[in-house]
Amino acid sequence: MSYELRERAPRVRCHSCGSAKISAVCHHCGRPLCADHVRKPVVTSEFEGLGLRKTQPHHCATHDHVVGASLRQMYYVVGGIAAAALVVLFLLPPAGVILLLGCAGAAVLIRYADRRRARAALLDRPSLPVVPSIDAVEVREVLHGELVLEADGTYRTSVTPVDGHIKVETTFGRPDQDRLREYRKKFGLSSTENIPFSAGYLVLRGPAGLEFTDRVGGGLVVPLAGLAGMQPFLASPDVPVSAKWQVRLGHRVTGVPGRSEIPLWLTPALMPESDQRTLQLDLQWLGNWPSADSSLDADRVERLTLYVPAAWGNVEFVEDAAVESRANPDTGRRRIEWKQITLDQAKRRLELAVHFEEQIKLTDVITGSLVVSFRGALSGLEGVDLFEPLGGRRRGFRYSDVKTEVTADIELSLNGVRYQDIRVVPDPRKDHPARIPEIHEFPGVIPDHETLIALTDAMSGDDYYVKRVIENPPRDRGRADLVNRAWDVAGRRYFGVYPVDFHVVLTGEEVYGSDIRAEAGNTKVRLYVKGAFASKDMEDEIESVWYGLQGIISDTLQQQRKVVRSHDHHGVGARNPASDLRIQELKRRREKFEDALLDRRISEDACRAFIARIDRETAELDESYGGPQNWEGRNDLEMQ
Repeated sequence: MSYELRERAPRVRCHSCGSAKISAVCHHCGRPLCADHVRKPVVTSEFEGLGLRKTQPHHCATHDHVVGASLRQMYYVVGGIAAAALVVLFLLPPAGVILLLGCAGAAVLIRYADRRRARAALLDRPSLPVVPSIDAVEVREVLHGELVLEADGTYRTSVTPVDGHIKVETTFGRPDQDRLREYRKKFGLSSTENIPFSAGYLVLRGPAGLEFTDRVGGGLVVPLAGLAGMQPFLASPDVPVSAKWQVRLGHRVTGVPGRSEIPLWLTPALMPESDQRTLQLDLQWLGNWPSADSSLDADRVERLTLYVPAAWGNVEFVEDAAVESRANPDTGRRRIEWKQITLDQAKRRLELAVHFEEQIKLTDVITGSLVVSFRGALSGLEGVDLFEPLGGRRRGFRYSDVKTEVTADIELSLNGVRYQDIRVVPDPRKDHPARIPEIHEFPGVIPDHETLIALTDAMSGDDYYVKRVIENPPRDRGRADLVNRAWDVAGRRYFGVYPVDFHVVLTGEEVYGSDIRAEAGNTKVRLYVKGAFASKDMEDEIESVWYGLQGIISDTLQQQRKVVRSHDHHGVGARNPASDLRIQELKRRREKFEDALLDRRISEDACRAFIARIDRETAELDESYGGPQNWEGRNDLEMQ
């Protein structure tokens, strides 16, 4: 049979049986006692006259004793008997003398016994019991370390030993001053004697893998004690009605797994599509820390302070209402600070973003500090219980303000950060319309399937992968000889494994005559290119895709313009597609002027002048057709 030894943190147990359910402590030595081993309360004058009538002192087996009350009240009984003896002395002198002698002997015996009791009580005198009000009890443990992101992208952490403290804040009141005066009277002490006092005991609850650094020896039951002379409030009555008293006990965590590593990561990144101006911080923490058996839940970011280069400019946006200070001209740094950010333990992640006025340089370094609190103690301590000076538990108080703070010094190099942004060409914010226009016009090019096939073939032949071609339904807009066409072409170009997407929108008008095929047309092309980049070279490659496609589109559609799609009409010569399209445009303009004249928006003289000019240009175009009989639209105008 094999055995496994596991190291476990100690906990407070009963001095006699080892039970973890503590009911009281011995007010003499502080030994913890369960309900079965607390000595039964007996009548004792140990704290008689100090205003603590409702409570009885608790003792362990070693200090189980009874302090007898003073016998001074017996003097009144003896005095009454002596008065009666004087009466008897006149009636029966012998009996009266015997009674008087007996009273004198009784008084001597009472005085002797009372002095013995007083000496015994003085030799076993307890500390002055004070009962200050409890304001707060705090348990804090601090794990300090470093978070360093090297220039080569290596993430490094380190930690120091875990320190902590238990802090009890109390307030003395006027009853404690009165109790001190009664204490001096009870034990015959002078006003100059420095009297020790006891405010009770602090008992650690749960396992406590720690050792105190502010006290020598002792266990997990801590006496709350001091000297009255060190407390001005107790020593002098000429002070305010109350005074604060704080007890702070430092400790060091020992024998706890997980304390050799810091459970936090803070990773910087540059937010995509922010023009390298938004810094994103990704805070993550361990889920089962320090171990699966006793894991601590992240509570909140108490403070996150960053020092960034002032050259990044002013902060234009900060997430989660951070407090920003002005740039320090001496250090060339700007401080940005977040406080009290609640964390979601289920997500185990927090993202923060800061947008700056200027671009962030990847050669810069971010410094600062981070404080994150976890619910619970790294040592395993669950809380503390307070016991009164006489050993009983203070009712109505169970303190559980227990937290572990993980603090870290931050040094993050951005040299290893990979910045990825999205480049869209054309981009109105970066590209000048004259250099990279959004729309390309090709008059005389018919936007039909033949043009589209020629364009997609040219793209495929130059390593542009065409993924889809979508034809939108043609629209005639109420005219049988004019049809609007629209095509969507989407594809991708690869540079290694990095894709660059492109989108071509080809629109235009087809002009029809007597044939089923278009005789003329006009085409517009919109070209968009989009890709992710992480360097200037990759951004240049995305722009090169746009320039390459622009060249293919221009060359291909120029070739389509030179193609003559002629059809004989009554044996007369071929039509010029560009002239035919221009004549159609002149026809529409003539109709608009005539409508304006009917609506009385222009005068008749002005309308005649415009129409005459249109007719002259139309006549010039007719000559290229060999006469007006070659254009059916001309006859329409003449009929009007």
